[in-house]
Amino acid sequence: MAKTRRNLPSALDPQIKATNFLNNIQAKREAIAAGAFDSVLLNWESHVTECTVSNLFFVQSGRLCTPALSCGILDGITRNVILTLAREDQIPIDEGRFGVEALRGADECFLSNTTMEVMPATTLDGRPIGSGKPGALTGRLHQIFVTHRQRFLEP
Repeated sequence: MAKTRRNLPSALDPQIKATNFLNNIQAKREAIAAGAFDSVLLNWESHVTECTVSNLFFVQSGRLCTPALSCGILDGITRNVILTLAREDQIPIDEGRFGVEALRGADECFLSNTTMEVMPATTLDGRPIGSGKPGALTGRLHQIFVTHRQRFLEP
């Protein structure tokens, strides 16, 4: 978990990717210093938002959870593809405001962006998430993503 916070959307729109990455860079430096792959950023209200270059998803009791756009996150293309595919597969989804405790209590977790697609995350602050191994729903969503990604590519 990064000490650096996500920018206030009213100060810097999270949808503008070209100029608002200073806090992400600071959080990535924190992750590197801690020997972690990435950092999770919290917003001004201590809600989970996203990682430095990826959207964040976690699973609780079979439900796919992800921070709401109102938390100040980037409305990522890959995030939208995953949500679309999850809905088509009738996976229950909760987009909302989640505290750190929700993420720490997750059964599984993954990150998403165009490059990594669906990448399992198995630890948080050195502690295992769920069993400490990639989860079944994460694997299922990755397979669905790989099977259907061509649908979402521009011609």
